[in-house]
Amino acid sequence: MTVKRAHRPSLAPAGIFALVFIGLTAATHVAWTALPWLSSRVPSIALADEPAGDDTYLAADRGGHLDHHVHYFGLDDAALAALRQAEVLFLGNSRLMFALRPRVLDSFFGARQLDYYVMGFGFREGARFPLEILRRFDLYPRVVVVNADGFFGRDLSEWATQVIADNRFDALKRQHENEVTHAVRRVVHRVIPNWLDIFDRPGADEGNEFIAYRSRRNGTWRVSPWPAEGRTVPAAVPDGQAAPWTLDAARAFKDELEQRGSQLVLTFVPTPTPDTREAADVAEELDVPLAAPLIHGLTSYDNSHLTEDSASLWSERFVQSLSPYLPASR
Repeated sequence: MTVKRAHRPSLAPAGIFALVFIGLTAATHVAWTALPWLSSRVPSIALADEPAGDDTYLAADRGGHLDHHVHYFGLDDAALAALRQAEVLFLGNSRLMFALRPRVLDSFFGARQLDYYVMGFGFREGARFPLEILRRFDLYPRVVVVNADGFFGRDLSEWATQVIADNRFDALKRQHENEVTHAVRRVVHRVIPNWLDIFDRPGADEGNEFIAYRSRRNGTWRVSPWPAEGRTVPAAVPDGQAAPWTLDAARAFKDELEQRGSQLVLTFVPTPTPDTREAADVAEELDVPLAAPLIHGLTSYDNSHLTEDSASLWSERFVQSLSPYLPASR
């Protein structure tokens, strides 16, 4: 009887793959180092500045936003304590998060001895999700400032719906997975840049990657990389007529705030592509202040969010227009 010898798989393909991979990795790293124009093709995580110290946590990276979960489940004790202590609370979409700069707000509110917290969210989040958080943690801010850009009458985003369906374990698991992935990407992309991003990934927008770290102390985003170039933003507040259901949602929101002893103030962060054109009308119908300075020459880096210099300028002018509606200093 003939005994067949067990077939041993060849190691040659694995060896060839390893040699090719190492060769391409070395060539890519040399190209990335020797050709500076490559880094200007698209923002890369390899270029993002990671804040020093422990004041910030990872809020958003490609692959997911974490700050929805952090706020809804109260995952960060320091952030939750700051949110509960805030006398002035800012709500709105990602345009608000890009626009409000902590350097300006810290100086302004510090001089008035008022605590503030910025609780805006990505995904064009409207009123329902932050309201859930106000109720969940029984918050009583003295003033609530809302970016009235599609905020009222909008349903939960798909992401917020998923967040609410999760449990605390799911939230912690997602947070740790994303933080580990982020840390690994920061290392790997310095050696193997994402060529699909550099030379335009089919079906994806150019330059759609940014990293956001969120302050535990005041909720503001630190965005990196933040491109400087952009198109001019109109210096106007949309004054279209609000739909009846928008006004109904806005009145219900205002009523709930008043039950909490909170005053509502509206604003409008400039953008070339507003979600709605009714900020001024909503403020008039609700008989609430509209703190929205008109500034010429602002720019947007992606046709939606302000560039960093414009965000700083807008913040400086905005807090001055907000000043008359704030409570007296302690």
